[in-house]
Amino acid sequence: MKHTLYPWERAVRFDRGVLVGEVEPGEHKFPRHVVLHRVDLRARSLTPAAQDVPTADGVLVRVTVVVRWAVSSATAFVVASAGPEAELYTAVQLALRGAVITRVHSAVDPEREAIAAEVLAAVALRAAELGISVSEVAVRDVVMPGELRRAALAELVAASEGRAALERARGETAALRSLLNAARLAEEHPALLELRALQAASTVVVERPKRA
Repeated sequence: MKHTLYPWERAVRFDRGVLVGEVEPGEHKFPRHVVLHRVDLRARSLTPAAQDVPTADGVLVRVTVVVRWAVSSATAFVVASAGPEAELYTAVQLALRGAVITRVHSAVDPEREAIAAEVLAAVALRAAELGISVSEVAVRDVVMPGELRRAALAELVAASEGRAALERARGETAALRSLLNAARLAEEHPALLELRALQAASTVVVERPKRA
């Protein structure tokens, strides 16, 4: 039988159930008793479902990660497990849980990069056994419980209202200071009040006649 393998593919060859080796890209012709298991070597992404993980202070935090991986050994990928992708999925979820559970809830979001690095290191060995190379892990989402989100929003609103009240107080203080300075100046120089009165009296308002 003829088989064509593309540049991003490898095939694991079995002759009558016996593992023979890997077949490189190209056109090949094998007897009927030869079985080939094709493996795609291109990089791909895995996004496990978000999981609620208890933190060190007992808060359930929902965390989602994205894992970038590719097959590094076609033979191991075929032979080591009946479901290597599912095995990787489980390893990532367990590693993520282990990284989050040691932190308090307030440290999870600021330490995304550290958590991702811990997950990557934790899954590297198991991934290699499965014929997989994990090149990158990134923490995509960190969602706190609704109560904490509402409390954080209330804190932001309170801080904003506090800043607004402070600005109003500063404005009122400046106005009072201006009035106080004017009163002090009038008390020290009474002639200024007379000049102000003369200025007001000498102001003439001229109205233009309306056109017919």
